[in-house]
Amino acid sequence: MSDSIIDLANRMFVGPLWPASILICLLVVYTILAIIGLVDFGFDVPDVDLDVPDVGVDLPDGEMISVDADLLQGLGGAAVRWTNFGRIPIVLWGGIFSVAFWGISYWLWHSFDSARYSPDWLPSILLSIRNFVIATGITKAITQPMLGYFVDPPSYDESRMVGGTCEITTSEATPEFGQAKFRTNAAPLLLNVRTDGAHIPKGTEVRIVGFEKQKRIYIVTNLPSETAS
Repeated sequence: MSDSIIDLANRMFVGPLWPASILICLLVVYTILAIIGLVDFGFDVPDVDLDVPDVGVDLPDGEMISVDADLLQGLGGAAVRWTNFGRIPIVLWGGIFSVAFWGISYWLWHSFDSARYSPDWLPSILLSIRNFVIATGITKAITQPMLGYFVDPPSYDESRMVGGTCEITTSEATPEFGQAKFRTNAAPLLLNVRTDGAHIPKGTEVRIVGFEKQKRIYIVTNLPSETAS
């Protein structure tokens, strides 16, 4: 019995299997603790906010350029949203990903990779990255049919959203450009917005006053001042 356990451990904790095996062990421990009631399973859908700070890059001549964080935030948010992370409960997404990551890592290593690569640091890191990407794709495919159970249906049309409020997420919103975050019971919706003339800075709460159906663009305006009569 002990020999079988040692053999399994040797097969699990080798080369690129290390990250996946540690993750699957953490999942098992978490599941046991949840079953006996020491932790909550946590099936609430999180509100994932991907605010990225502006990044400064020093050039060789001493000058500095600023990398627009809005672009990074948009790309990062789109990538995370594509994986369904944050759109279903994290414990469910993480459980599916952990099993897929470990299964892919175990199968590829013992079926193909061990005959071609040594279990050293560099090959193991590169193979783990490959396995991570494959597992993410598998998790996306498995969780996609689940979205209807956790994410509000696409009922946020113009008739419901016009008159509501949202928060500017780009550096500013103008009559030509802008995006805003509309909060829902699930993950917030990222809207393409244009103002009714003003330049409105990031973080400002604005009201939706119109919708251009052909362009899928919402028209927003500043909220009335509390001191206004």
